Amino acid sequence: MSNEIIEKVKRGLEGIEIGYFDTGQSFEKEAYYNYFGASDKETRRYAIAVFTVYLGNWYSCCSFPFLDRESYLEEFIKAFIEHHQQIESDFPSMYEYIISFLIRIEEENSGKYAYSTFEIDKELHERLKREVLIPKREYLNKHTSIKYFLREIRVNPFLKSDYLEE
Repeated sequence: MSNEIIEKVKRGLEGIEIGYFDTGQSFEKEAYYNYFGASDKETRRYAIAVFTVYLGNWYSCCSFPFLDRESYLEEFIKAFIEHHQQIESDFPSMYEYIISFLIRIEEENSGKYAYSTFEIDKELHERLKREVLIPKREYLNKHTSIKYFLREIRVNPFLKSDYLEE
């Protein structure tokens, strides 16, 4: 099953190296959040990549992946809260992007469009803020280059400037 998840995500990631989060990636329907705690690191990597990309697409307002699927967003957030320390350790670039997108969607996007902020269970939202977003707010100031995100999700860069100098 984990190879199947990885392949589904890889298909959905096609093109992200060209347009980053503005390309509106589409992933096959799957409960990717169930794999945030998978024993296989590659399965975790790709499952978390879906959440990162969904939030990035949403923040850039190019797509609203959780529209009409509030419970889907809640499941992702529950899994993220449960596994956020391991995600931070294993995938620091994705973790930074997730934190940044969650905070910015709420703070910056709320007035842009009708569907540009998230509405989830109030208790879950408070838990997310209390356990993750408030303690990690400094991540808004990190500004890690997209090239590190691309490396973390194992996508080859398209632009010359996105290659890492090693």
